Formats: sequence, structure tokens, C-alpha cells
Amino acid sequence: MNDDSLPNNFGRRVGDLRDLPEELREQLQVGKTDELEEKIVNSLGFLNGIANLDEVLVALFRMTGEVYKRTYISNKMYRMAQAGTIESVPKKKGVYRLPDRQANRGHHM
Repeated sequence: MNDDSLPNNFGRRVGDLRDLPEELREQLQVGKTDELEEKIVNSLGFLNGIANLDEVLVALFRMTGEVYKRTYISNKMYRMAQAGTIESVPKKKGVYRLPDRQANRGHHM
């Protein structure tokens, strides 16, 4: 790593946040982001590792009871694909899948 580059996991090295006091967790951005990413990964896992945006939105609602904005989740999944957390399916707009190493990680809704 040279002086101008950052490690791939930069900003995500805080680990499990559950042991932190609520007052501190409220100040952190990383926990909010990681929780949503985990929910998206879990929804993809529940959907056999591949899904379109509509399926993810429905799965997120069924898992959390929360209604997410389509544009927000679409942008989030795009960024997750850029980071390698999930993969965009070539020639299929708005379709994402889990990398092979995560394909069977999903939890039941």
C-alpha cells in the first residue's frame, strides 16, 4: 500500500458494534450502512443468491417491516457491487447476485 491509497476495508474496521453504548452508536455512520448492507445480502441469500430490485425491496419489507425508497436501494446496491460485496449480473439491468462465497448465507424472513 502506498501513501496515497487506502486499505480496501477502510472505514469498516470497527467490527461488531453491539457492545458499544447507544450514545456512541448513534454517532456512527458505519453501523447504519453496514446494517443495511447486511439486510440486502440476507435478502439476496433468501432469494437463492440472485434478485432484481423489486424482489429485494419486497424481501427487505418482509424482513424488517420498513419501506425503503427504490432509488436509495438501487444506488446502495450499485455501490455494493462496485465494492465487490455483491455482483451486478451482466446484461440484466437492476439484477444483482451474491458472489459465490456468500451464495448460501441468507436467513429466513
